[in-house]
Amino acid sequence: MSLWLAGDAGQVALARTAGPGLRAAVDQHAAEIRDALGGQVTTSCLLSYARGFTEAAVGRGWWPPHRRSPAAGLDLAGLDWESLRLAAVCQLYLQAQGLAPDM
Repeated sequence: MSLWLAGDAGQVALARTAGPGLRAAVDQHAAEIRDALGGQVTTSCLLSYARGFTEAAVGRGWWPPHRRSPAAGLDLAGLDWESLRLAAVCQLYLQAQGLAPDM
């Protein structure tokens, strides 16, 4: 369930970050994830990271913005910090699969 939720939230968030300001935020999250993984940006490492991140976020009461009613703490695209982080995981995953250009 947590990987499905991570993928769902990440894909929706990635689609909503087409503008340069939000894309820069996703790129910053991606750089932090690369650092957290010690440069081991493989699909299995990213899936493990996404699962752990999502389980911890849900444990703190987080739920994807597109799956709940509007709430405080969201930017203009309806994204919160967790959603931007999962967008970055999805971006890195696509890059690791060769499905998106490296940024």
